[in-house]
Amino acid sequence: MSRRRRIIIGSAVGLVLGGAAAWHWQSELIGYGARWYLSRIAAKEESSGDLAKRRAAVAKVHRLLLLAPPDDRYVPELFDLLRAMSARVASGEIDYAWAAYVFTSYERDLVAERPSGAPRRPMPEVERAVEQYVEFYRLQKRPDVDGATLRALAGDDGGTSYTVDETDKAAREGRKLP
Repeated sequence: MSRRRRIIIGSAVGLVLGGAAAWHWQSELIGYGARWYLSRIAAKEESSGDLAKRRAAVAKVHRLLLLAPPDDRYVPELFDLLRAMSARVASGEIDYAWAAYVFTSYERDLVAERPSGAPRRPMPEVERAVEQYVEFYRLQKRPDVDGATLRALAGDDGGTSYTVDETDKAAREGRKLP
């Protein structure tokens, strides 16, 4: 076997093994990617003094939790909280329900303890606060629940969804939806 052929076969095997490893640990990779991306947004906006992207991200979380958008004085620290939790939520270490609880509890305490939003906690303190929630409530990854996957990010999580009209029509016809 020629040297060139061995290199091609070795490279192909390496790519397959690397792809399999990336697929297996995709939720962790998604979490690290999310944290990296959110850190870049924070650094860019901190240097310019802008809040637009951080405000939009925090407002989106508030909308998901059926809360009114927060006051601008809380946005930077709440965005830091999102950064601190992103890798843990993506990997499944903190599931979505607990992430909602941690976020709302942190925000409630922030408003109660520092109504002006100052002094803003540095990122290591925010991470320590998340760690305290994890330790206190003994939050851990459930083995039967996957973290974030590429399929879920693409909007195809394998489940079937129905519109209200479809469920009403099935109920009127006496059919059970799969």
